[in-house]
Amino acid sequence: MTTEPRFPLVTLQPLTDANQAWVALRLCGEQPLDTPSLAHVLSGFGLADILVDLPCVACIDPAGFDPAPLAPYVQRLQLALTAAAAADATLEPARAVLSAAGYTLVSSDDVAQTVQTIAAAAPQKKEASTRSLLLKLMTLVTSDADTDEIEALIKRDPNLSYQLLKLVNSVAFAPGKKITSFGQAIALLGRRQLQRWLQLLLYARQAGSQHASPLLPRAAQRAGLMEALAKRQGLAREMRDHAFMVGMFSLLDQLFGMPVAEVIAPLNLPDPVVQGLTTGEGSLGGLLAIVVASDGLPTPALGERIARLGIAREDWAAAQVEALRWAVQVSKEA
Repeated sequence: MTTEPRFPLVTLQPLTDANQAWVALRLCGEQPLDTPSLAHVLSGFGLADILVDLPCVACIDPAGFDPAPLAPYVQRLQLALTAAAAADATLEPARAVLSAAGYTLVSSDDVAQTVQTIAAAAPQKKEASTRSLLLKLMTLVTSDADTDEIEALIKRDPNLSYQLLKLVNSVAFAPGKKITSFGQAIALLGRRQLQRWLQLLLYARQAGSQHASPLLPRAAQRAGLMEALAKRQGLAREMRDHAFMVGMFSLLDQLFGMPVAEVIAPLNLPDPVVQGLTTGEGSLGGLLAIVVASDGLPTPALGERIARLGIAREDWAAAQVEALRWAVQVSKEA
């Protein structure tokens, strides 16, 4: 009896240019991907939906690779070969088939050159103003939109999320009270005060940077992946919210240029969130370590950590796609 081959351990991360802007995605497996695995990630997990905004560089093995099932993605998919595969004379016919099918072949061993090539070919996009997010929020508040809708928009910006929790956890609003979700913060602040606060932030953003921080999509990706993994572990809604906070705030040290413990001190965050951010311990600290490790190529150590969580490799791949879809959407509307 034959058995289905084990789904490969993959990592999916953005490739950035010199300005830290996302120019493409890179999908790599523990071994170069074959056609069925790549096709499954593209269509089964929905990665193809993201290709509308960003091309994908997939690390593949040209030997026996069938480009036909991937024909719908030929314009947004680039195939990366190792230096050995690119230089192997016996693989020249296979490389010729891929080139003839319209695929661009790049080096998986030279990420910098790959990014430079993609960035040079990509049309220049004007960076959207972060004020648009504040304007949308004010529209929702003044139209008495549901708290869930307002919360979803606030969660798209790590700096905005931070400022909201800092305000709500001030002595004037919540002395000694721990805020466990952004929805709770909105309810405690109240619509009238929320509207006034957003108006002030609009002018504050005008006086400073007009553009979203390059850390925003990375923070959104981490937050989405933390939440997706917590969900797949079967954690309760409150813990999923905590996981999202840990991911969203995990780059605040870089955003503010100071230790994360100092940055979050005024926020009076729940203990599991503080522990995950400052010591890396607890269930949320363990999740964050996995998410940070996924910034690189797949390794046996990463595979072992995911296995210890009881998360299947297919679910891991699907969670990464889900998080990236969220981050790309956030970046478009920031």
